[in-house]
Amino acid sequence: QASLIDTSDAAELTAFVQDAQGSDDTADDEAFGRPAAATYESKSGGLVDTLQDLLDKAESQLDESRNKETKAKYDYEMLLQSGEDETKFTKKDMDDAKKSIAAASEKLSTAEGELTVAKKELAGDVKAKGALHHDCMSRAQS
Repeated sequence: QASLIDTSDAAELTAFVQDAQGSDDTADDEAFGRPAAATYESKSGGLVDTLQDLLDKAESQLDESRNKETKAKYDYEMLLQSGEDETKFTKKDMDDAKKSIAAASEKLSTAEGELTVAKKELAGDVKAKGALHHDCMSRAQS
């Protein structure tokens, strides 16, 4: 948190605290022959302004964080919705494909049954043709 205070603001705050300690230090300095230190010249609301600036910076950072969080949440919800939609459509496509496979299997079974019947009929027709041909040849010779 201390890094949020500029060095100039920190210097003003230190000078303010030193000034508040009173003239006891000044009297000691004069007694020992030391020159008087640069004292803080009161600036109307300097400390309050500094604290207000810090508050404004904190509120700005909080707003930025909230905006980022809101955007991240929105992006996540859109991604989630997209995934759910894709899953729903994929399941529908898979159900349609299963229905098509079932219908094709039924048609195949029907066609195989009809083929078996047709082969039996063909075999019967070939046999009947052979018998008819034999009868025709027999009558033609007699």
